[in-house]
Amino acid sequence: MRKFSLLLIIALFIASRVYVFLNPPLYYSDVTADYERYANIWRYGLTPYLEHLYEYPPASIPLLSLPLTLDQAGFGKYYSNYRLQILAIDTIFFLFLLQYLYKRKSNHGLLGLFGYIILTTIAKDFLYEGLDLAFSASYVAGVVLLSKQKNSSLFQTFAAWTLFWLSTAIKFLTFPLVVPLFFATMWKKQSLKKVPIVRTLLIAACSFLLVWSVPLAMYRSSLSVSFVHNFARPIKYASFPAHIIRWINTFTESETQNMVAPDFEYVGPISTQVTKSVAVIFPLAILAFLIWSTVLYFRQKTFSHKAKQSYLIATYGTYIFLLFITAKTFSQPFHIWYLTLLPLLALKRAKESVLVLSSMLLLVLLDTTTVLAIQSEFKLFAILPLDLLRDSMRFIPMFGFVWYFLRYHETNS
Repeated sequence: MRKFSLLLIIALFIASRVYVFLNPPLYYSDVTADYERYANIWRYGLTPYLEHLYEYPPASIPLLSLPLTLDQAGFGKYYSNYRLQILAIDTIFFLFLLQYLYKRKSNHGLLGLFGYIILTTIAKDFLYEGLDLAFSASYVAGVVLLSKQKNSSLFQTFAAWTLFWLSTAIKFLTFPLVVPLFFATMWKKQSLKKVPIVRTLLIAACSFLLVWSVPLAMYRSSLSVSFVHNFARPIKYASFPAHIIRWINTFTESETQNMVAPDFEYVGPISTQVTKSVAVIFPLAILAFLIWSTVLYFRQKTFSHKAKQSYLIATYGTYIFLLFITAKTFSQPFHIWYLTLLPLLALKRAKESVLVLSSMLLLVLLDTTTVLAIQSEFKLFAILPLDLLRDSMRFIPMFGFVWYFLRYHETNS
């Protein structure tokens, strides 16, 4: 029966990815709008960070450059080459998860993998159109490596840390997860006094140098350009803070929207106040997460293999959805970040499985498709725009998932 399920999932994945690859988005792609432009800028001699503004960390540069190199060598075109590259990463990640879940004889894991295939197929317009799959798969693969056995081997631990630093070098956002990852690396069946902290620090440092030494040597302080750019960005139209601005503006009519890509930010007195609030709330939320993940570790009474995995899942899930709610930037491809975690969730109870999968389905349908789209001119009671009420449904499940992952370790360790 398990072999049949395995073959069915493999066949479903192949069919899904053929469909996704052959049906790119019709109207817009970051790959053609930005990535190809960056690759051509570099090819003609301008250095990222040093000579032109570049918003992503250095490990993204090879991902954006390779498709053009193949194009210039006579293999394909930039757009299809980029999508093929992400398809390769997607396939490797899928096979990696499948092998892990099959060896564990995890039926709920196979259910999660099935959900991952279906939901990423629905989100096809964003799956191969950015860096998000490479970014999130790197971290989740590291979680898998640390979960493979009771005491991970030196190679597995080093590989997990390398994948973590790789994720930070694709997008900086995973960096705060260094704290729970550090604790998880020391997660052994022994007292806290015997935990090899020095060994963990050496592994973290060596893997950091493996990923970051060359970029730091090449770009040095100019890497700060990415931070300056992202800190200076306004509140993006799709974020939760922007949603608050829209709600208030429904009654005050004091804000106007700046129709300039990529942020399409709102401008006005309410927007100014919300921006100031986010500048305080966001770092406090990250600090609260770091304190919570630390307290959660030291509250442990046993350090089992199962507890280590649930700790890593709980901290990653909580952090991702906390970002979604408190950060000033949110985009549709961000939904890929939690979908890569779905196969690892312990969906053992029917009600939990239905709630988690249906909530993720709602988020994906609302944000990555036009299935539930509503025209903005329709208003409820001639006051409330229906599209604003619809967009509120995007954030209710996000708050629910923060609560779900805050409790995940307690209920699954």
